Amino acid sequence: MQTTINTSKAFRKGLREIKVKDAPDVREAIFKILGVTTKQSFSNYANGKTVNLDVDKARRTEALFATFGVSDCWGI
Repeated sequence: MQTTINTSKAFRKGLREIKVKDAPDVREAIFKILGVTTKQSFSNYANGKTVNLDVDKARRTEALFATFGVSDCWGI
């Protein structure tokens, strides 16, 4: 079974632009925004493998990245 990747709903690009010192805070906040509890679930969202990213979660994710100076977080 092949996994479909939706790069428009992936935020791996944004994670690469975050400063190392801010990464733990960003990851913790994204876990809360997405309502995930495991690293695998987080990774699936970050890589665009999870297709149920709703508009509210996407906007909150964008806003979080913006507070850390990342203007475009979407993509692989």
